[in-house]
Amino acid sequence: MKLFWSTLFIGCCIVISCGNDTHGEEASATSPWVDVDTPSDALPVNTLIGKGWKLAFSDEFNDNRVDFNKWVIKDESRGSRPNLGIKEWFFKPENVVEADGDLVLKVTKVGEDVMHCSSVYSNGKYYMKYGYAEARIKLADMNSAALTAFWLQSNSMSKVDGTGNDGAEIDVFESAYLADEVISTIHIDGYGADHQEKNFRYATPGVFQGYHVWGVLWNEKSVKIYYDGEFMAEFDEKWVPRVEEFLYLSTVATFSGQGDFKGKPADSWLSEARFDYVRVWTNDK
Repeated sequence: MKLFWSTLFIGCCIVISCGNDTHGEEASATSPWVDVDTPSDALPVNTLIGKGWKLAFSDEFNDNRVDFNKWVIKDESRGSRPNLGIKEWFFKPENVVEADGDLVLKVTKVGEDVMHCSSVYSNGKYYMKYGYAEARIKLADMNSAALTAFWLQSNSMSKVDGTGNDGAEIDVFESAYLADEVISTIHIDGYGADHQEKNFRYATPGVFQGYHVWGVLWNEKSVKIYYDGEFMAEFDEKWVPRVEEFLYLSTVATFSGQGDFKGKPADSWLSEARFDYVRVWTNDK
């Protein structure tokens, strides 16, 4: 009998202990989108957006493999950048890896005039509609002529109605320039003759040194961009999507014409962007 009660006591202690563990699997049991490695009390690195945030999605990139429940690796030809000496550039799956707690998006030179970049996106997996999305990122070196981008896209972006309310491309930022500055852009009404865009280009001191935190606050009235917790840009009215969007993380052959792709050795590693985490919160207030 003593053995029975001792065993029962130990079993109860184990159950209670497991029930109090909010950091492991149980912490994410209510949402399959939340990484078990995300601290249960994780909040945005931003004091300007109020309180009441609930974590809805995260990937900490800690397990040395891409989570295909959350991401699709892009494999696509993207055309040319003649002013950079790039005959053709691609998104290539082999340039996407998880290592040392980061999602690593590599940039390589193939031969003399081909660039391989990399990208993952959550289309067909995870979508958000309003909330706050945040990523901690170390940018690729723009001397290689490859920018880093954190952005959102909609499957209905190509619909033409004169607004982005039915879907838009939200470029939270693109590090398209050699200087410490980036551009934030919203594209609407597809990419053809009806295409419209609005952008803000602004200084981001130290952006190529170390990791920095980018955030986008999106509701039915506006889209606001933040850099290391500081407000940078705002879009409103016709530029605000009111439909679901999916996440995109990319390295891209820059459109600015800046950087020295031609001067880099053939068949070489050029640079890489490193994403420490991506997190999305919602707020019912």
